[in-house]
Amino acid sequence: DAIFMMLPMVDNFWQAQACIMLTPRMPLYIPCVYNVFMYCGFIASELMGLPLIAGSCLAGILGEAIYSPYDITGAKFLWWTWHDTDAPIRNRILGVPVGSSVWVITFACSFYFILNFTLFRKKMSSFLSVVLTGLFSTPLMMVQMSFLQFISAEEQGLPTRRSLLSVLSLYSIIIGYGVTKKASTPSRFKSANYFLLVCLVSYYTFLTLNMGLGYPENHISTGVHQETGNCSVRAPDMTGHYRQVYLCKETHGQDFTFDCEEVCKKKGVEFITDSSTWYTVCGRRHSNHNLWLYSTAAICALGAMMYTFTLTYAGSRKQKKT
Repeated sequence: DAIFMMLPMVDNFWQAQACIMLTPRMPLYIPCVYNVFMYCGFIASELMGLPLIAGSCLAGILGEAIYSPYDITGAKFLWWTWHDTDAPIRNRILGVPVGSSVWVITFACSFYFILNFTLFRKKMSSFLSVVLTGLFSTPLMMVQMSFLQFISAEEQGLPTRRSLLSVLSLYSIIIGYGVTKKASTPSRFKSANYFLLVCLVSYYTFLTLNMGLGYPENHISTGVHQETGNCSVRAPDMTGHYRQVYLCKETHGQDFTFDCEEVCKKKGVEFITDSSTWYTVCGRRHSNHNLWLYSTAAICALGAMMYTFTLTYAGSRKQKKT
């Protein structure tokens, strides 16, 4: 996030203001979210004892199992806002850019692969392993995303649902093959896994209840957003795709509105409109509440089942032939 915020040609999302801000655009909780989905995916996958590549793919999918319902909820309730026309995030499912989902899967996979390979397989020092993981996780993620867009017959830098389907299918095949090839493993289950599992189930329960009981139209976000301005100004991103430089108030396709005066007055919140970069937006009422609720609940239920299986996995032993 920090790197992409600093690159004008990539800069395509804006976090809402939180209680503690590291910068005007970086809430403290964001690094914590990344630690959670990468750590949980890593630990749960490592417990399965799969071969390195299969374990990396499983860690990627497990990471997305945590991030996906959060991604859906955050976009709907204005925990952040996206660029309106940027190519890498143009195609969306339930308000979530396909590129965001593919990024999480491939990045968590890359993180597991490099950290596991350097720290556990090659027995490097913790410091060197962390440095190498930090330096090469993002490049390896970018290579994977480019490859997935290539085999999906997509334009580079413009991910669609085909690349999401490709990564899920390819990773699942690799995981399935890895399960048939893994060696017998003793149980590495620890009682602390139950605590992590309880936390994850609580997390999934909260997101489901929030989607079911929350009212996005009552949510107000005053802070840094995409700059508003001349709708006709366009510029290329780093892959050569053109996008609107400024958010067009009249024609934007975001799931928020600038018509916030009434809700701000009701909530006692200042309605700011005199800045092109720091202004107030508010959420829109659900266009299909059941779709958002059932989709979030299904993903949360699937994630809870996956982590219940992996975090309580008791190992396996091959029986000796007699």
